[in-house]
Parts: sequence; structure tokens; C-alpha cells
Amino acid sequence: MRISKIAAAGLAAAAILSSGVGLAAANASTAAPAKSGTEHLSLMSTERSGARLVVIASGLFTAGGVDVSGNTTDKVVLPGGTFKVVHKGQAHVITQKFSPATCLGSFVARAPLTISGGTGKYKGISGSGHALLHFYFLAKRTRGHCSPNGNPVVQEATITATANVKL
Repeated sequence: MRISKIAAAGLAAAAILSSGVGLAAANASTAAPAKSGTEHLSLMSTERSGARLVVIASGLFTAGGVDVSGNTTDKVVLPGGTFKVVHKGQAHVITQKFSPATCLGSFVARAPLTISGGTGKYKGISGSGHALLHFYFLAKRTRGHCSPNGNPVVQEATITATANVKL
């Protein structure tokens, strides 16, 4: 009889411990997502106007959508909301090349950015960082000469941005 009471007490203690561990595991899996961290934005376009770029966001949140370009402010549109990327700061050109023989041009630049003005899932977003821009273009050829300052025949833009954000 004494052994069965000890066994029952042991089983009860084991049940209490295992249910506590179960609650801790359940709480860990339902914990709120991080509220601040690093966000990466990868953008790409082959449009000559560069007015809309495909964007993939990853880091603090992950989503895909479009970036609608503006002079100093872009609007990133993702499922569930939007936010603004402001790029008013001076871009620093890292490399710039143009071949008059092939009409191929390229440049790489780095520019500061800020993120704000969120709606929906991104309401209250804020942060800052920088973008690395890679542009390649093929200039029109007129009477055997390249016209690098006119509208390109084709262009490709890829932008990789990194920002510390709060959400």
C-alpha cells in the first residue's frame, strides 16, 4: 500500500511537471513576433521608366509585392498593407562605366533611405538604412554613335536595401 501511494504521488508530480512543460512549450510557440530588427528589400525592374519594381521583403517580415517609384518617395505595396521608402539623401556613385563602342552603360551607387507611413500590417513602421543600386542600360545608336543621355533601348535595375526597422 505504501508503495502504491508513493507511485501515485510520483505519477501526480510527473503529470504536473509535464503539463507545466507543455504550457511553457505552448507559450513559446504563441509568443508575439519580434517588433524590431533588420529588413532586407530586394527590388528588380526591366522597365525603361523604372516606375514599378518587383520587391521581395525578408527579415523582420517576409512578403512580395511591388515598389511604385517616385522622385523622392516610393510606395511599397505588399499583401496586407503598404509603407513608404524615402530616398532624399545624396546617392554616392561607386562606379560608372560607358562603352561608346557597344553602347553599354552601368553604374553602382549607394544611397540612404528611411521607412515610414505604414498602413495595414505595416502601420507604425519606422526605420532607416541604405540601398545599393545597380543599373545597366543599352543606349540608342543614332548615325553610328551612342546616345547615353537619351532613353535607353533596354535597362535593368536591381536594388538591395537593408534597414533597421521597428514595427
